[in-house]
Amino acid sequence: MNEMDFKAALTLENIAWMAVLMALVGYLGTVMIPKNKYRIWYILTVELALLSRYVLVFVMYKGGTEAAGTDGLIYHEIAKNVAEQLKSGVPIWKVEYKYTWYTVLMGVQYAVFGVNRYAASFVNAVISVLSAYFLFKLCIDLKFSFKKSAFISLAYIFMPSMAVWTTDSRKESLTFFIAIVIWYLGLKAVKEREWSRHKLLITMVSVCVLLWVSTLLRIYMLFALGGGLLVYLFFHYLKTKRRIVLIFGVLVMITCILVTFTTVLANMQGYHALPIDRSQGGDEDIQDEFDSIFKIIMSKNIPNAINGFLTKPHLEKVSSISDISGNAIAVTAVKIEQILWYLCLIFAVFGILDALIRWDPYLLGLLAFILAYSMINALISENVGETYYRYRAAIVAPMLLFIDFRPFFNNLRTLTGKRSKTN
Repeated sequence: MNEMDFKAALTLENIAWMAVLMALVGYLGTVMIPKNKYRIWYILTVELALLSRYVLVFVMYKGGTEAAGTDGLIYHEIAKNVAEQLKSGVPIWKVEYKYTWYTVLMGVQYAVFGVNRYAASFVNAVISVLSAYFLFKLCIDLKFSFKKSAFISLAYIFMPSMAVWTTDSRKESLTFFIAIVIWYLGLKAVKEREWSRHKLLITMVSVCVLLWVSTLLRIYMLFALGGGLLVYLFFHYLKTKRRIVLIFGVLVMITCILVTFTTVLANMQGYHALPIDRSQGGDEDIQDEFDSIFKIIMSKNIPNAINGFLTKPHLEKVSSISDISGNAIAVTAVKIEQILWYLCLIFAVFGILDALIRWDPYLLGLLAFILAYSMINALISENVGETYYRYRAAIVAPMLLFIDFRPFFNNLRTLTGKRSKTN
């Protein structure tokens, strides 16, 4: 971006958006992050992540907001149409939109504050870094240290790909944020034994509402998130026999059933992200949709598809990614991230083994979510490294919770010591 383009983009309106949102992130940090001598440094580092996203916004839109991007540009155009409908008096529940409910949310922003794709991206950037706060609090509730919680949450928001997917005017930022909040609230609803019944009910209902919203954003999230929660609550109930856990599980199950029939099946026909075979032409009904998806799944080499979802893009193929081809800095950043991701997969094995040894209900639920989400995407996504790379981003946060290998070896030593004394 040359100096003239940058000055044209750096309007008073955009400066105001950035300043207000930075102040909001700083204030929420003081409210959400527990007191610690390192708290201010943690919040400042989160602000730095937000600043880096601001810079990325201007870089991405150097060619103009009406020309840059793929999905983000499409959503921007649909959001402008949604804003026009709202301003003409159409109720929000009757607006017409395509692809995803996120375009309605962005359309509301455009209707209230005016059409500004920079501002939409600034809001996405803030949602992204707020995910770090909730991930941090989730770690603290899992009894992780402040240092470990900070490392996990900061590693999450400083990943180059995470910054890219969550800064454009796409739905990824909100999708990942809602998934993290669901898991955070799911833990709080069971962990906080001193809460009133009223507060517990509100928390559980909030989880159910967010499950529905996550489905509006990505149609199969219901099954991955809902399934993971049910696994978590099932094992927790077996361990504790607490009635509130059983009630929570029933609410989640009812939500999954209702949302399946009212939202998933109603929106499957023509859903753009599902691999429907339209080679025969004609208007497919819902049975044709299922038959087509099943046919494509059966034609896949499942082990190769799972391996591709977890490992692509391979290092030698990174330079061929269309969005970064020819950009040496971006290619290098992605290669470094891929190496770190491979290390994450290796270290996570020990965290997973530790969760299995301890039979930790919450971590088993998270593992079920990771497996379900990975399997769904491995089976239905096109076998392209870029596609796997983007969709895999939803499991980065939960995977980071498993990367500490020390608990596994500590517990192994403890078990070995107990057996030695017994013998």
